[in-house]
Amino acid sequence: MFKIGILMDCIESINFKTDSTISIAKSLQNKSTVKLIDPDSVYMESNCVYGTVNDIYISSLNKREYKLHKKKKINLNQLDCIFFRKDPPVDHEYITLVQMIKELEYQNTYIINSPDSLLHFNEKLLGYNLSMPKIPTIIGNNFKEIDNLLKKHKEIVLKPINLMAGNGIIKLKDTKGTSKIIHEYIEKYKIVVAQKFLKEIKNGDNRIIIYNGIVDENVLTRYPSKGEFRANLACGGRYEITKIKSKYIPLLNKIASFLKYHGVFFAGVDMIGKYITEVNITSPTGIQQIRNRLSIKIANELLKNIKAYNKNIELNE
Repeated sequence: MFKIGILMDCIESINFKTDSTISIAKSLQNKSTVKLIDPDSVYMESNCVYGTVNDIYISSLNKREYKLHKKKKINLNQLDCIFFRKDPPVDHEYITLVQMIKELEYQNTYIINSPDSLLHFNEKLLGYNLSMPKIPTIIGNNFKEIDNLLKKHKEIVLKPINLMAGNGIIKLKDTKGTSKIIHEYIEKYKIVVAQKFLKEIKNGDNRIIIYNGIVDENVLTRYPSKGEFRANLACGGRYEITKIKSKYIPLLNKIASFLKYHGVFFAGVDMIGKYITEVNITSPTGIQQIRNRLSIKIANELLKNIKAYNKNIELNE
């Protein structure tokens, strides 16, 4: 059986009924040994990366029943695979942790998502770059250009570059006093994403799951609650499960191929209307809401990849 380490935030803070990581872990545990890695315990010494792990067995997601045992410090290169699932912000602490975990790639440990991709790609920038067509957007801290965008489109949203779950996102109309708000926003978040407000949000913000180059046909379509413009479930949005519109499949297949090429095994693509707004590669959610045995499919693809990775190592030794 493979030994798979899952590096994630504190399990006590996790909602077992909605969390994707826990759902995948439960699907893996009958075919592998699953270990939780405490991110705060990870350190490097003499090119070795150590961390504290616990074996985990999950009995029930609905009842939040699980058991942690065999806690110990190990050299993390003893693991066949590390599933990196720490939540943003992608700050100095996050980047340093990814850089340490990357060292294990040189020691033949399979890491997903690829540390290089986690370091290279920003989720909002990646979404913007892969979107065809593109939302009118300004990225940076240039007040004048952001103000011009607002004046041109009359209504925009401002987003912090490296937060998640709708945190920090605001909507602005071209009215008196907005200049001060923009200045204060830039001062607080430094680098921001300013985009034309998409009225198509009323028709839903669509989360498409991509795993191992496969585009899942089911879509988590999220709708803003009354008085809210953000559709994130963490912001009170409601959802339904729909199917991908056929006209978007060619673009999504290209994105899936791009992600697989860059070592991104698991991602959540967000679409509003015809626009890609984000490509979430740090810790995308949505598989428990979609269901349809999706966590089992993802787990099986992961195990297949680990087997192929190990076989490739043996051939090259």
